[in-house]
Amino acid sequence: MSTTDLIDGMAVVTAYYEDRITEAETEVEAARAALAAAESRDAHTEERSRLRAAVAAAPMVDSVGELRALLEQLPDEMPLSLDDHHRALPGEPDQVHTIHPRLVATVSGLATEAERTQPGLMLTQVYVPFPAEDEEQAAVATRDDLPAYGELPRAAYHLERGDLRAGLKDVAEVLEEVAHLVGEVAADYTEHDEDGAQLRVEAKRITHSAERVGKLADEVEEVAE
Repeated sequence: MSTTDLIDGMAVVTAYYEDRITEAETEVEAARAALAAAESRDAHTEERSRLRAAVAAAPMVDSVGELRALLEQLPDEMPLSLDDHHRALPGEPDQVHTIHPRLVATVSGLATEAERTQPGLMLTQVYVPFPAEDEEQAAVATRDDLPAYGELPRAAYHLERGDLRAGLKDVAEVLEEVAHLVGEVAADYTEHDEDGAQLRVEAKRITHSAERVGKLADEVEEVAE
């Protein structure tokens, strides 16, 4: 074997082992990345469990001190929002106001490469039964299916779920309120009598619509589930 052949053979062996070493280093880096990702997921899971526990421990807050005690357990950068509606359990004659904190999913960096979902805190104004034990009030405050307190959003809540009778009764109440605003409140501020008279005519028409809708609410047949 010539010297040239020996050198060529050593080069082949060297290249082979260099490739194997490169592959091994790549595998090690991939394993490290996978381990780091798994640790990150575990940390996020643990953090979210901690956040859920902290918020769940305060189903109702009725003072600045109670709210401060909750916020001190949450990250400063956590998104904060307010529910669009007051909420209440229908049919309760006597209720008292409270604030219910709830964890919700929020999206940051929407439609960008940095888009991600993270937990946020939403505060909802809720009416709960009164008088009642704290546990009973908390059970109402934490319900996910509480409809909005006002007639119009409550009507939308019922109708969008196919509960026609309850929804149409709320619609009838909304129309009656509109009739009052048009025929009594607005009409009293018109400069010309004929304008006020016309508004009162329109109010009567709205009242008749309210009566017809209220009648339909008692007669309508809902789609069977």
